[in-house]
Amino acid sequence: MTILQVNYFLAASRAGSLTQAAEDLGVSQPTLSEQIRKLEQSVGVALFTRAKQGLTLTEAGHKFLPHAKKVARDYQAALDSVTGIRDRQEGTVTFGMFNSGQYVLSGLIPAFRAMYPNINIRVIGSNSAQVVELVRSGRLEAGVVALPIDARGLTISDVLWSCEAAYFHTKPALEGPVTIDGLLQRPLVLPDSGWAENDPTRRQLSERAQTLGIAFNPDIEVETGSAALAVAAAGTAAAVASVPVAQALGYTEKLNWVSLEPPLIETFAIITRDPTSLSPGTQALIKLTEEHMRMLHKEYLPA
Repeated sequence: MTILQVNYFLAASRAGSLTQAAEDLGVSQPTLSEQIRKLEQSVGVALFTRAKQGLTLTEAGHKFLPHAKKVARDYQAALDSVTGIRDRQEGTVTFGMFNSGQYVLSGLIPAFRAMYPNINIRVIGSNSAQVVELVRSGRLEAGVVALPIDARGLTISDVLWSCEAAYFHTKPALEGPVTIDGLLQRPLVLPDSGWAENDPTRRQLSERAQTLGIAFNPDIEVETGSAALAVAAAGTAAAVASVPVAQALGYTEKLNWVSLEPPLIETFAIITRDPTSLSPGTQALIKLTEEHMRMLHKEYLPA
């Protein structure tokens, strides 16, 4: 038994005629007749007596009618219960973001809230690796991450933004780019201490060190990029940090910085677990995030 069959039964009982009920519903008479026939097969008893004068309910039909009306009401109530979420008028969007994203994507949440003022927003995540695990486990629908990641069970968008990570320090300005060898000859602070093994930037640096047979062990590890830049500004150690993040925090004016050799490029994308089942609010936030990240890509396009 389907809700379509129930609605066809109710229409026929109101109209007293298959032809009139079909006209009222905007369907063909054979289509309506077939669905009512299937409903009667499903319940195992005839619901209508068919005659030239029209339709009349059988005893079973009279007993079935109030229950059919309740099913139709409950079905409509179920639809109405999610109308606000479907129409992006209410609900909560929970979105993952790498820990420095809040600085470079600072305009994202105000823009989304201006478009959908009644949708609540929760932004979760520290390192990209944590966002990956939250999306993979189903605790988040989507998130913005730095690549590369462990993509098992996930869908990754095209790269939406690329930027350079540079060497920030308080010492006199260096004349040229810093190699991985030179990087490790000085005290170094890096962020994402809780997810060090899976952090995409650290993975790039570690791979460079491995090619030279050098152990990659930063002197200081902190949780966030802003904390790493603060340590660098104190003169305690140099930091490798995203240039746009440093600029957003004002550190490009406070610290000397140069590129790495070869340049260290960070790439970012949006991940989802099941793109076909995203809530309307999440779909809207993803679309807006894509627009903001493409604007960032044009602004901070690496050399």
